[in-house]
Amino acid sequence: MKEETNNAIYYIRKSFELKNLKLYKEAVEMLYKALSCDDIGDKNVEIIAQIGDLYMLLKNYDRAIEQYEKVLDNDDLHMHSLRQLCEIYFILQKYTKALDIAKNLCSKFPSEDNYMNYFKVLFKLNLFDEIKILYEDLKDKVLENDEIMYIVSKTDYAERFELLEKIIAINPERLEAMVDLGVLCFEKEDFKYAKKLFETVIAAEDSSVSYYYLGLIYSRKGEYTNAIDCFLKAIRYDKTNANNYYFELAKAYCDINWLNEAQIALLRSLSILSATTPYDDSVDEHYFLLAWIYSKKNDVKNALLNLDMIDKTSLVYNKAQILKNVLKFNEGNIIEAKQGLEKLYEANKDNSMLYSTLGMIYKELKFYKKGAEIYKEALQVFPESVNYFSELIDILIDNKEYDEARKYANVFLEKYSECPSAHNSLARIYYREEKYTEALLELQKLTELDKNNAEAYYFTGLVLNDMIKPFEAIKYLTTALNLNPTKAKYYAQAARAHVLMEQYSDARLFIKEAIELAPGEILYKKQALCIANALGNKDEEIFYENIVKNSEDLIKFKRQI
Repeated sequence: MKEETNNAIYYIRKSFELKNLKLYKEAVEMLYKALSCDDIGDKNVEIIAQIGDLYMLLKNYDRAIEQYEKVLDNDDLHMHSLRQLCEIYFILQKYTKALDIAKNLCSKFPSEDNYMNYFKVLFKLNLFDEIKILYEDLKDKVLENDEIMYIVSKTDYAERFELLEKIIAINPERLEAMVDLGVLCFEKEDFKYAKKLFETVIAAEDSSVSYYYLGLIYSRKGEYTNAIDCFLKAIRYDKTNANNYYFELAKAYCDINWLNEAQIALLRSLSILSATTPYDDSVDEHYFLLAWIYSKKNDVKNALLNLDMIDKTSLVYNKAQILKNVLKFNEGNIIEAKQGLEKLYEANKDNSMLYSTLGMIYKELKFYKKGAEIYKEALQVFPESVNYFSELIDILIDNKEYDEARKYANVFLEKYSECPSAHNSLARIYYREEKYTEALLELQKLTELDKNNAEAYYFTGLVLNDMIKPFEAIKYLTTALNLNPTKAKYYAQAARAHVLMEQYSDARLFIKEAIELAPGEILYKKQALCIANALGNKDEEIFYENIVKNSEDLIKFKRQI
């Protein structure tokens, strides 16, 4: 028997079929036909609500609102229509209207879902105090709803830490709560727990924020290669918010002296910053770091240009004045630079950069005791500083205070067992004491922690040469040169290894590279003279004898001045 097409049930059924096929306009037509049927009875309210649902799917929100309001005119307790209206106003960002409906829903139907919408709207309106009051009132009634709890955690809730831990216990897959807890731990300097949380998140998904904070943790521990890897991954997974990522990447590159890479990262960060905001305080930090990079490259002109771009009201202005004195120092105005820095130091003793630069100048002037005092004072102000531990130990070694240097090195290692610099400091002490085996053990630990540390491979080669093990030394020196082919001392040490192996022709090639990279270093010229002598090359002997003599005469002349 043919089904009648003029009854409501037929059109309702057809509407559902069309809706499942995502033919929403056609489905709406079917429901309007159903409304016109004589047998619709008292179902018209539900049909009108369904028409509203279809208009929502079509994103025709004005028509959807009309339908739901028709329903509510007939039944002001129609929960589905109230919920849908609340959602539409939320989508349209008409949060005040959404809030009125959410309150109404919760007063009439105090369910967990309705309260969840209430919390969402309050959050959008930044009504954080109301969120906290509501949560305190409902804490026992809302059960263990991790979504509501997470909204509360986004406010300055007093027990935020405990709340985030509870959310994770209820729902370990709510990774955003784990990230927030990790950030909170980082801010409290609980780096161990923060690291564990970020690593857990990364094991589940590639989280740019987690990689970024892991990079910051590695930087603080002096594990700069790991930090760089994390910052690069943060950039890979979030290019839209990469400004901070590039800036921290630049700083990490600076820490391992990869200046070209640091400059590229910094300019990218500055480009993003300039494009997103007309002015930001961190712009001055970028100019300062660029100036620092240029100073390391001996490009005084560009360094000063960037320093002069820093605003006088900026937090980094004093640091800029410090760097200007460093540039004076680098240009030979040592006494003027020293006086300028000491004046700044008296005015502002807790400046991190002042400690570093004054310590550097005292070290250069061989005022080791004053340098050690500066670094000790710096450690009192910044007790977690990897850099100050390293610098203090180095200056104590230079002053041959090996026992005190070892005391600080052990504290350094206890605090940062995974920090390559700590093992390097111990290796330096052992080397000065001619305890070569112990030095090599520390260097082995260093290279295990940082496989790309060219200086560590060079140092290992140097120790092995001193032990007259040139065949082993050349392997490490070759690795150092592969990692950084710009260091003259690496070539000079490789030349020494070849001399010990009596491979003078190879030694000659390496020492020529060293002299080309550092033409002012007289020791390399003397080394070249010895190699020429061993080869019996009279022309080169005469050539290097003259060069060594001219260099020595120049040094004497400068001393007389």
